[in-house]
Amino acid sequence: MNREIKDYISSLNRDCLPWHRMMTAYGTAEKYNELLDILEQTLDVENWEKCFEDISDFEHQSTMFPPAPFVLVFLVRLLKNLLNRDTTNSDILAKKLIDEFIYYAEVCNDAEQMQHAEPLCSFADMLDEKYLLSDEVQEDELIEMFEESDAIPDDLFYSFYYYSKLVLLQVPEILEESGKFIVESNLLKRKL
Repeated sequence: MNREIKDYISSLNRDCLPWHRMMTAYGTAEKYNELLDILEQTLDVENWEKCFEDISDFEHQSTMFPPAPFVLVFLVRLLKNLLNRDTTNSDILAKKLIDEFIYYAEVCNDAEQMQHAEPLCSFADMLDEKYLLSDEVQEDELIEMFEESDAIPDDLFYSFYYYSKLVLLQVPEILEESGKFIVESNLLKRKL
């Protein structure tokens, strides 16, 4: 991963992202900021799992949606925070997150095996005005938009996978630094 992408990932501020203008499998990502707050603050496994289920609609049936690479940045940061806590629940939640990352890595690799366009030149290009939803978009319009064959340009669509994978490439190093989940780290390395 080049320095520009690393810098972009490390400086990304979730409060500045237009979540409400990104389509997910079941609507928009307008509640992602709130959901990420909950994920960061709770160590209650049941509450965390419910919240994660609500935010996981950036991927559905091996299809990545526009918020995927962005939300993964914050989920990787969350993993780092969980690994720095020394509680049973933080380890349980870290393991759950790592398992999801392994699945997302598989999804990204599957996309690479298919014929695809080149990704957009930079991570930030996915936030270009022409790729974001209108502020006035309605739920029923989202369904229609997604069903149109040219609703998402090919280079943008592949970028969801390409940049998601680049974000996930950080995880094995984070795990190695923590000294935890070495088996999972090795598995993830093989997937990436």
